Amino acid sequence: MHTLIEKAWTFLADRFTGRNAKSFTVHRSIMTIPNMVTISGILWTIIYTVQYSFGIATGLIPFLVVLIVLTDAADGYLADRLNQHSSYGRVLDPVRDRLFTAALLGNLWIIAGKAVLVPIGLLVLSEVLLALEAMVLYHISGEMPVVHWIGKARSALQWVLGYAVLFQAYWLGRVIVSPVILTYVMAFASIAAYIYYSTYYFARHRKL
Repeated sequence: MHTLIEKAWTFLADRFTGRNAKSFTVHRSIMTIPNMVTISGILWTIIYTVQYSFGIATGLIPFLVVLIVLTDAADGYLADRLNQHSSYGRVLDPVRDRLFTAALLGNLWIIAGKAVLVPIGLLVLSEVLLALEAMVLYHISGEMPVVHWIGKARSALQWVLGYAVLFQAYWLGRVIVSPVILTYVMAFASIAAYIYYSTYYFARHRKL
């Protein structure tokens, strides 16, 4: 049991910090098992969006969201385990993450209405500005965006808080913690990540 816990902790630490990223061969093929898992997460996200948009089997939504989140853990684990890191995976993984976050925000809006539009707007603005800064840095230096635990922690926190809203809406049928408060915390997580990455990109730009 101790060995299993130690391995799990090491894996999570590596995934959050990206400290083992340079120890793997980066393949150029999209047809890898981890990429197929990531693509399945994208497809599940589309199904999830259709579900809440049209009110189809909403009681299954919390299960489906867990499945999507598990693809995020599984693709990284399989890429490490099978040594199948790929250049496509580096693109597909954040695409799946951002699509899922967008779908989750849409679901929160349907559940809570106009009250969450302000925090959702702040969150989206932070993410858009961050993406633009990353594109500028890449255009100038050819450097891909850095993987940092701040970004991973932001996504994990947003997904947990978003899931709390879904759990209350679709399973409990009552509000314990206000969706508005939870959505504001999600927005502040994006703002904190934006401040960190902006500082990093500015420092990198000054060195170029």
